[in-house]
Amino acid sequence: MRFLRERFGLILLVGVVAVLLLYSLRLAQEARDPRYAALPLSYSQHRLGVKGFARLLERNGYSVRSHKRTFRRLPDDADMLVVFPPPLVLAPDGGGGGWTEADAEFLDAWIRRGGRLLLFSGDDRLPESLREDANRRLPRFQFPVDRFLEAHPTLPAPWMGGISQVKLGDQRVSLSPRAERWVPLLHAGGAIEGALWYYGDGVIFECTDWVWLTNEHLREADNGAFILAVVRKLLPEGGVIYFDDAGQGDLIQEREVRGFWGVAPWGVRIAFAHLLVLTALVMYSVGKRFGLPRPAPARAPALGEYVEALASVYERAQAAQPALETILEDVRRRLCRRLGLPAGATLLQLIQALPPDSPLRDALTEAHRAVQPPRLSADEAIRILKKLEIE
Repeated sequence: MRFLRERFGLILLVGVVAVLLLYSLRLAQEARDPRYAALPLSYSQHRLGVKGFARLLERNGYSVRSHKRTFRRLPDDADMLVVFPPPLVLAPDGGGGGWTEADAEFLDAWIRRGGRLLLFSGDDRLPESLREDANRRLPRFQFPVDRFLEAHPTLPAPWMGGISQVKLGDQRVSLSPRAERWVPLLHAGGAIEGALWYYGDGVIFECTDWVWLTNEHLREADNGAFILAVVRKLLPEGGVIYFDDAGQGDLIQEREVRGFWGVAPWGVRIAFAHLLVLTALVMYSVGKRFGLPRPAPARAPALGEYVEALASVYERAQAAQPALETILEDVRRRLCRRLGLPAGATLLQLIQALPPDSPLRDALTEAHRAVQPPRLSADEAIRILKKLEIE
């Protein structure tokens, strides 16, 4: 407690710095961490993220992984790729953010060989055969909308049993039939909102909206049940599903040598800066006092310490009785001051001044008797003085 009282200002300062550090870390994490980004990332907890969709697939036996590279770096174990609308970001160099024609050709060949694709928007990164069609267009960018429509299954397919309604964002577009085998799945009035497109040996599920799969709307109507039924239709035996998180701007760059300040996220940088400031304050407070020095209070040793210190000296001199008289004299002066007696009052007068039933009076009486015999053992003297200390 004494340490806390003397260092209260320093402890308060350290506490304030720690609170500010934690608060700034939280703000930096929410501002910079992709988990809180308002993008359809597979691990985004934002209301416009799709972490709920990814967890839904995992709970139903699918392996969900984040793909943070271009299409041509799609792993060999990928059974399905999920592509959401890319954010409206203009590259400063006018490039495509790392994608080339080789990526489009790879994706086209991958689907034709039997790949599965969930497509929720048109995209300049896609192959020409997927994004260009004279009879149909999907917007290259889709923004979150606050207008919703109720879509219903177009065909009574057995694998969509129990699904009656899907609540979609109204992007005001409609799908048109393709030259290949094309099966409409969802309609809203006269507009087709979702369909299956058999592309070579692969299958593509295309939809006019993506907001219905976000964390905010996945549990509405039969949204979750419908998308799960589509995935089970395309991958009935399970598999590995990759989310195109690189298309949302979370792209892992080519390997390059970077230092700590270039690799660490903003939250870690702010924390590191705060720790440096905190370390400097602690080192300053340890090496230098705040304010004027204060004298340490005088410490009065206990009677037992006094007895133990002199016991060995008088014991070697075989002078236990003089030692006891010396200590009793010091005790007499202290008690005279405490009781208000004259400084020259004898030990007997002091004893008579105490109440008859006082334990201190009995202890002083025993001590007065002990100094009368000519020979007094050291152990007996120590016992009497310790009794006086207790009383």
